[in-house]
Amino acid sequence: MFESAVTHTPVIAGAVVFFVLLFLIVLLRVKMSQSALIRRIRQEQQQLEKDLLKSSKQVLEVRSVVVGLGQKVGEQQDIIQHLNERITELEQVDNDGRLYSRASKMVKLGADINELIEECELPKAEAELMMSLQNKIAGKERVPPLESSPESQKYRQPKRGRD
Repeated sequence: MFESAVTHTPVIAGAVVFFVLLFLIVLLRVKMSQSALIRRIRQEQQQLEKDLLKSSKQVLEVRSVVVGLGQKVGEQQDIIQHLNERITELEQVDNDGRLYSRASKMVKLGADINELIEECELPKAEAELMMSLQNKIAGKERVPPLESSPESQKYRQPKRGRD
């Protein structure tokens, strides 16, 4: 038994050495693959950091553009508001013109002052002026002649009482 143990000892020692070497080779390969994996992960991390920096710069650029656009939109809103106010003013002016046209037609058709005041919402003085102008245009009222010099008007004015 001792003899068989002695003859088998080199085989067992060889097998142990073989398994130890095999274990060391496997361990070395695992270590090498881990090192390669770590290098690849570091490279990916560096690339991701570069991409993150690039994206951060792009976000800053977009932010500045958005701020500029916000200012432009505000300016355009101010312009639109001003134009809307101006349109409203012009519509009001046009409405006034339509009222005067209507009043003129009404006078031609024989309307009196009260009708002009009520229908066209004209003040009494404007209604009277409208009536007078239309009557003069129609020849119903005489238009006073124009004097050539202001001095001739002085002599024609009636003298006020010395009574």
